[in-house]
Amino acid sequence: MRSVWKVGLRDLRTFLIGPDPPVRPRTRLGRSLPTIGAVVAILCGLASYEYLRGNGPHVGSLFLALDAALIVAPIGLVATRPLLAWRVAWLVAVYTYLAVDIDQGTPWPWSPVQMLSYPVLLAVVAVRHRRGVLIWVGLSATLLVVGTVRSQNIAGLLLAVAAILVIGDQVRRRREVQAALAQEEERTELAQARRAVAEERNRIAREMHDVVAHHMSLIAVRAETAVYRIDGVPPAVAEELAAIAGTSREALVEMRRLLGVLRSAETPLVEPQPVLDDLTRLVHDAREAGVDVTFDPLPGATVPPAVGLAAFRIAQEALSNARRHAAGAPVHIALTLGPSALDLSVRNTAGDPSSGARPGAPSGAGSGDAGDAGGTGDSGGERHGLLGMRERATAIGGTFEAGPDAAGGYTVHATLPLEVTP
Repeated sequence: MRSVWKVGLRDLRTFLIGPDPPVRPRTRLGRSLPTIGAVVAILCGLASYEYLRGNGPHVGSLFLALDAALIVAPIGLVATRPLLAWRVAWLVAVYTYLAVDIDQGTPWPWSPVQMLSYPVLLAVVAVRHRRGVLIWVGLSATLLVVGTVRSQNIAGLLLAVAAILVIGDQVRRRREVQAALAQEEERTELAQARRAVAEERNRIAREMHDVVAHHMSLIAVRAETAVYRIDGVPPAVAEELAAIAGTSREALVEMRRLLGVLRSAETPLVEPQPVLDDLTRLVHDAREAGVDVTFDPLPGATVPPAVGLAAFRIAQEALSNARRHAAGAPVHIALTLGPSALDLSVRNTAGDPSSGARPGAPSGAGSGDAGDAGGTGDSGGERHGLLGMRERATAIGGTFEAGPDAAGGYTVHATLPLEVTP
């Protein structure tokens, strides 16, 4: 019982001083309603003035204009503040009954503009407000009708008021149900989309595990056991096979981490991401693989982790491209740390013509998680590496350029801002 009184008092407070719910018009007509209401209010004001001049008190034109302005004031508010408009209309109706002596030959003590606008006000309030507030609105309308209208007209007006409020309440409830159904359908579609994405990620993970990881494991095993299966392996070849096996194992570790991320978007990264200082290790591994690399490091340089990761992956992909498409060509990696950005440049000269490779062109099978290398070759896969490098640069607000130079080589250049802008 106490909760009923509490809800009733809350609705009474809303009826007396509470605000109207905000309106978010979705159509051009909805956005134009306040302007339309103002125009209608002006026209109704002129009509009320003419009606009062012929049927109202014999006073000056100024007082008639003020009375007409009061009568049409709620019309200008109905589009955006219907409950406030009803409060004003109720007070104006009482004022009209007490102070404005309208010809008593009419069945009601109000002007025709009031009689036409009040049903509209009640309907809009009923559509916009909850049922508890409508009960108080109906009581106020009942009090107004019983206190001002002739007895023979009270029943008809009360029935009209009740019908308007009931119909408006049903319209509001129907809209709420439709909105709830639309939200439920949207949530269902979103859940289906997420489920489809999860299934696709699992499918990709299975394919990568069955194909890529399997072959990488074979490479590692064969490289490690070659010295035991083949007699007379030279020490230099044994070292090279050991390096191949180590690189394969590292690739398998990264592959397992990537598969875990694909299978579950919530899986945390247990391996630390590369940073700018790891470029030294990348260059060392490339030299061990036979690439002629020169590197100008930045000892002690501090950059945001996202910038260091982007620089590492771009250099990793560029080195892979140079190794595959400009075999034997020297590669130079340069870093320049400015006050607001880090510049990365990877340049290789023309490759050995006898290798059959196109000098400086990006490869179709890059390394790292940048994806397949890009370029302008005939294969569609060859474009993925450049796209991956470009996406890494632009993702943090940087710029990326790649292309052949005048000396016949190929240059990859990225400018990475130190203040990352996602």
